[in-house]
Amino acid sequence: MQYEKNLPVPKTDLQPNTAEFEMFPFVKPTGFREYDARWLYPQEINLLGLQALGASLGTQLHESGKPAKIVVGHDYRSYSLAVKQALILGLVGAGVEVIDIGLCLSPVAYFAQFHLDCAAVAMVTASHNENGWTGVKIGFNRPCTHGPDEMTRLKEITLAGAQVKRPGGEHVFYNGIREAYAADFTQNRTPYKRKIKAVVACGNGTPGLFAPEILAKAGIEVVALHTSLDHTFPHYNPNPEDMEMLHDLSKTVLETGADIGLAFDGDGDRCGVVDNKGRELFADKGGVLLARHLSATHSNATFLADVKSTGIFLTDPVLKERGVKTEYWKTGHSYMKRRVTDTGALAGFEKSG
Repeated sequence: MQYEKNLPVPKTDLQPNTAEFEMFPFVKPTGFREYDARWLYPQEINLLGLQALGASLGTQLHESGKPAKIVVGHDYRSYSLAVKQALILGLVGAGVEVIDIGLCLSPVAYFAQFHLDCAAVAMVTASHNENGWTGVKIGFNRPCTHGPDEMTRLKEITLAGAQVKRPGGEHVFYNGIREAYAADFTQNRTPYKRKIKAVVACGNGTPGLFAPEILAKAGIEVVALHTSLDHTFPHYNPNPEDMEMLHDLSKTVLETGADIGLAFDGDGDRCGVVDNKGRELFADKGGVLLARHLSATHSNATFLADVKSTGIFLTDPVLKERGVKTEYWKTGHSYMKRRVTDTGALAGFEKSG
């Protein structure tokens, strides 16, 4: 009896709700972007396609020379767990040890790379996009994530069916990353000089499981706004660049007399801010405030700002007086992380929050 060793080469032109769609891997090539991968699910990628993607990711990890071990997490969407399990199946078949950290934020997955001493990460998330989208944020070289070269290679392996099956793959579950992240965030924290009341808006996305509890442990009085997890997003899509979310946040800040409002996207790596008068604090202005704070205790500091930001970093009188240097760089979290790492900058700020 003869068996197929690997999955068939992924097809790029299948139609959902057909027999072929259930029989073959399907991956739309346009889902591979410069620094992450993103598809409409299942219209542009099916579960077998995601398994093939996982096998490709495992093959690429072996090619990189890094240890064949990867942290994998997922956001709160109705289909994210199924997407992650298909990805894990492919990774294990490619001989990779998968440490599954369960439901988490993208920043928590990146934190887990260090906490669990693991070079690689794959975070299944639709990010700030509406329901129907899925994707993967990937990195093999902490704290950096995949850029254009790495994504191009991953695309080549996937579409050519060039995955290599290897023994030694394993799936283990780590239960406790939320507690570890909260402890790291709150330990040795200098108490605030005064009581701070903050509206914390999560749009019923994944941050509702993390942000209110962690900020409360840090000493902030939290006013919770749509923090219960609900993957239908009954109020609005959790995206702090969406004015509907910011208007709701602003209204609640004024109604409760809060000092500040914080709005998080679906996977917790974007934050929108309004002040105590309900006015939006654009992310480049927030970056300048953070740069002022950091440069007070770090001399000769250098920062990065993405090109969507205004020139406020160069004109701010406090930063100028301290001799702070700011370089403007490409938009995109992978570009910014890599440039921060390469230049030794203290921090990087993106206009998207």
